[in-house]
Amino acid sequence: MNLPRDHHYNPRFAQSRWVGSDGMLCAMKLVHGGKLWAKRRPPAATGKRYDLYRIDGVPEANSQDLEVEFMSPLDNDAAVVLDRLITGKPLTVEHRLTWARYLLSLFYRHPEGVKAISTHMADMWREATDALKVDFAEAQARSGLPIRTLAEETARRNPGAVGISTANMIVDIIHDSRAVPDIAALPFTVVDVSRSSVSLLTSDRPLVMPLGLDNPACYMALPLSPYKLFVASKDKRYAKMLPNTGHTKVVKAMNLDVVRQAREYVWGSDDTQAAFVKKHIGSLPDRDILSDQQRQEILAVARGA
Repeated sequence: MNLPRDHHYNPRFAQSRWVGSDGMLCAMKLVHGGKLWAKRRPPAATGKRYDLYRIDGVPEANSQDLEVEFMSPLDNDAAVVLDRLITGKPLTVEHRLTWARYLLSLFYRHPEGVKAISTHMADMWREATDALKVDFAEAQARSGLPIRTLAEETARRNPGAVGISTANMIVDIIHDSRAVPDIAALPFTVVDVSRSSVSLLTSDRPLVMPLGLDNPACYMALPLSPYKLFVASKDKRYAKMLPNTGHTKVVKAMNLDVVRQAREYVWGSDDTQAAFVKKHIGSLPDRDILSDQQRQEILAVARGA
């Protein structure tokens, strides 16, 4: 069975808007010694991680289900919406929900997000096992069967528990999040910034959202192409004001946020902003996937509290 092993946390359809006539875009990242590595690469060759969404402990045929059954269909649907946004075609309710899920996915689908969720699920299973191990040991002693610890028995019966739980959690927080309809209901605007003296950049953290959805001033901004910027905001005045603001000013402010948020990669149509990228890349702390309070509440549930 030919299962996909290269998993794109920055989808190829999104990167492809920056490619030139050579079919490549400029990938930039810091390497050892603080040197900026800038190379032209096709979208298929960058923004990916081998087996990023692999589910361990399940039959091999199901090990790539998160990629095959969820991430890939999500990206295929989002690519259709991106084309409609770029070309100014109207969106249906389903298009808006798809785009909302895609925007949410950008917070969780990268390597650090997947690792954080996997670690959290492993902690939850450990807490649940520890809470039950005394009762299990007593039941084992009474049964007359070969003695196993609860951890051993769980690993024997359900070796994929952590991997399956991680995949399920990723799907739940992207597809079924209560935020999806709230995001879909926001006014969507695509701003043409083609009069800017510099082009938009994108990165492995391309979505800018400095405020929560419960804030009246909340907005979400995402570069769609070198000269198209997507904005969703509660305040409609923002959407009306932005197109009339100096294009270069808007692009430079957006690029600063996108580059400062980046963890590994920044992409552009060329390397003309390499010095800017080197100066600012990764200068903001990464967004927390789960707050400490959320972690403690879930672990308390696992312990039976």
